[in-house]
Amino acid sequence: MLEASGQFDEAGLDHVKQTLGEYIDGDESALWFTADDGEPVGVAYCSPEPMTQGTWNLLMLWVREDRAGRGHGLELVNRVEEQLVELSARVLIVETSGLAEFEKARAFYSKTGFRKEATIKDFFDAGDDKVVYTKNIRDD
Repeated sequence: MLEASGQFDEAGLDHVKQTLGEYIDGDESALWFTADDGEPVGVAYCSPEPMTQGTWNLLMLWVREDRAGRGHGLELVNRVEEQLVELSARVLIVETSGLAEFEKARAFYSKTGFRKEATIKDFFDAGDDKVVYTKNIRDD
């Protein structure tokens, strides 16, 4: 599904294959979820942040372009958060690009309760900033 989208380069696809393979082989530290409307239409992947207590990273949230705007992204975020509550997580981090083509992603994160925490200039490449969002998973 991700390969067919054309939105991931070879390094990105290799990373997905590796981490998903580790999960399937029994790595219980990461979480993977899929959205389905009769066929797979989206995926979310998150893992705990090393050397923290209860901090997790949402490393992938992806929905097929032809299914965007139908609630699948929100469904995936809700499923991630529900599982993290059960795991006593405190904070969920998501990072995205500052490029114009990622404006919808940034708006989605803000709309779903994430708070913009930081911008790291020229992180991904010259002119491509990293924008970091966080969300408190529990209120204590």
